[in-house]
Amino acid sequence: MAEIPPPVQPIGVEMNLRQLTLPAATERLYNDFLKHLETRIERGDDRNDICRDALAELWGHQPGNTMLNAQFDPRNATLEPEYYADCDPARFARVKPLLWLWYMYDRSPAGLNLELGFRLRRLLAKHVFKRCGKNFKCFPFVEFTFGYNMEVGDNVVLHRWVFVDDRGGVVLGDKASLSDFVNVYSHTHDINLQQFVENKKTVIGPRCRLTYHSTVLAGANLGENSMLGAHGLLTRDGREHAVYVGLPAKKVKEKDRELAQPVRHPEERM
Repeated sequence: MAEIPPPVQPIGVEMNLRQLTLPAATERLYNDFLKHLETRIERGDDRNDICRDALAELWGHQPGNTMLNAQFDPRNATLEPEYYADCDPARFARVKPLLWLWYMYDRSPAGLNLELGFRLRRLLAKHVFKRCGKNFKCFPFVEFTFGYNMEVGDNVVLHRWVFVDDRGGVVLGDKASLSDFVNVYSHTHDINLQQFVENKKTVIGPRCRLTYHSTVLAGANLGENSMLGAHGLLTRDGREHAVYVGLPAKKVKEKDRELAQPVRHPEERM
């Protein structure tokens, strides 16, 4: 366990993650699948065809089942963002096949395979997001609005069932962590005339934690190393090194700034 300066001591014990290995044949299988996928994306193949072929391999192409096979091709499906007037059709057309592959992988027989899923989503994020740092880690069933307005730092973790609405732009700083069922928004509706929408960039600072079922509303900026408690609703900017809880969220305590120094106490991500 890392040495902790007195008088502050953490609860419990330090969590160490196990390093798992897959059978050699499985590693080759997964590496070949991902390498082929990335090669096709980078050489400029039609992304709809790339998505269709990858999903057919994951789900199993079934001759004669035209309805199922049609769902492998994103040209046969519509997604909610395509109906929004502020969606850039050209930009979304480039990322839609990769988002469809991402979402349908999660719902495939391989969807709960964490190791393959981490690698696949990390690969796709590089070609979907505006910016994606190293070691991005995403669990199943995470969804975005446009995808192309996402700016993601290094070692960011998104847990299950997170929704990030990036219509107005969302920034996730280095080592930010979003727990299960978190929602982050970057657009808001007029209180009287619902059809009037305003987009506002939302920023989650480095090393921030949004815990279970919490929500961040459009335009809010959460300062570095802060935390939003479970079921909290952040409606305005939050300061750095602070803990916010409640509906709406209010600051209830300060985090120890000395303990929070990333150089003295580095974090590792699986």
